[in-house]
Amino acid sequence: MKLHNAPAAGIRRPPRRRRRNCVSPLSAEGSVSKSNCFGTVPAFHGEDPRYIVPAYNRPVRDAAGLQDFLAAVVACDPRNRLPEGCNIPIFEAPLVGIADAHDALFDDLRKPGVVGPIHVLPDYWLPGARSVISYFVPFSGEIKTAYVKGRRLPPLEWVSGRLNGEIFNNVLRRALLRLLQKLGAKAVIPNLDIRYKAENWLPKWSERHVGFVAGLGTFGLHAGLLTVKGTAGRMGSVVTNLVLPPVQRPYTGPYEYCPWKTKKRCGACMKACPVGAVTPGGKDHRVCVTNTAKYIRPAYSAWGYHGCGHCQNNLPCSDRLPAEAATRRKSL
Repeated sequence: MKLHNAPAAGIRRPPRRRRRNCVSPLSAEGSVSKSNCFGTVPAFHGEDPRYIVPAYNRPVRDAAGLQDFLAAVVACDPRNRLPEGCNIPIFEAPLVGIADAHDALFDDLRKPGVVGPIHVLPDYWLPGARSVISYFVPFSGEIKTAYVKGRRLPPLEWVSGRLNGEIFNNVLRRALLRLLQKLGAKAVIPNLDIRYKAENWLPKWSERHVGFVAGLGTFGLHAGLLTVKGTAGRMGSVVTNLVLPPVQRPYTGPYEYCPWKTKKRCGACMKACPVGAVTPGGKDHRVCVTNTAKYIRPAYSAWGYHGCGHCQNNLPCSDRLPAEAATRRKSL
């Protein structure tokens, strides 16, 4: 049986070998060693992210220090690449926010209509928790550029980035956990914890909502988080007993950055959705998944990929804040 079945019409078959003019992220020995990442460090090997942490000796005292650490992992780890084609990078440098584990907004997330009673407090994951670290890692410009506006199907770069990107996101989560342990702290990754679950589309720990509490951004009509690096990306979080200075939130309302929610302007994400999942009232996730089930998953069955991104790409908020929100944020 062949590895790849015949691709659907309009979908490119994954190349069997690297095309010319493609720059491999790996050296001839199959490893990477970059002096601009952690200083002079050993080449990266294996699946265990603990090899990253001993090489990082810069001070980590706040969100800026953690952001530098994760940016170095994103820049240097060879797993931050698509397996197809020219092996373009999956993610760019992340944003990091920090919330006090006892911030009152964590209690608000438990209210019906926000997330709900299923959402737990940081102390559930780690008794004695003091800080919650949240990060947003944006998809690379190469992946976002590949997303052609107006087509029902997303490009191979996007669906591959969704799956392989989340695999690498777990590398980032574990690298952050190992770094905290190196500093003598306890830490837990809620979304990788055996106690994590979701019921009726409601998660026990919503990393988007945690990002809101940690100062990374506010929500858009499409339910994504609007950050200074846009909405097209992935979230991650770690709960720790290490005391870290919280990031001051430059906003108060949950939809403060969304021009549709604040002034009924824009609405580009509604126009972009091919199945009408985004409406003036918000996003219906049950409708959203029908596009994946009916069209995307069958088209990419040979790869095992799926995942739509119409409401994250080719929008005014894809890789930045909407103009009015950015201007207002600068004035604060």
